[in-house]
Amino acid sequence: MTEVLFVFFIVGFVCGAVYDIFRFFRLIFANKWAVFFLDFLYFFLISPFIFIFLLSFNNGQVRVFYFTDILMGFVVYILTLYRITGWFQKPIAALLRNIVKKIIKSFKKVLQCIKKVYYNVFMLRRKPLRLKKKSKTKRKKKSKKKSGDNNDEDFSEFEI
Repeated sequence: MTEVLFVFFIVGFVCGAVYDIFRFFRLIFANKWAVFFLDFLYFFLISPFIFIFLLSFNNGQVRVFYFTDILMGFVVYILTLYRITGWFQKPIAALLRNIVKKIIKSFKKVLQCIKKVYYNVFMLRRKPLRLKKKSKTKRKKKSKKKSGDNNDEDFSEFEI
């Protein structure tokens, strides 16, 4: 029985180590959606891991002391190695975050160039550019006649 408890203690310790790896990625990608995805992925990976150990050592029976032992292993990892790894993970994560930002920035520039080329090649082909031609002759401006002037217009079609 003590061997099984020791194994589940180690399982909890390994769960803490995997969580530490995910914490490193959470430090790099500080976006809310990335944190949600990483937490979901962590529990998606850890749940079958614990279930396999429950099947192999206890024929799948769920006992409280197994989960207590897993929790103890996890807490021991958090109180020991988790704090030590945090010292060197934070500067490395900051460096990698800057590298990722530069990569994304350059990728956006490449996409903008592709967009400009696409627009110039395909969009201008659909709508031909029509240039207005300047006429060489100057048009005379028509002057408006004042109401008191003699009108040359013929109103003969209107009879009173």
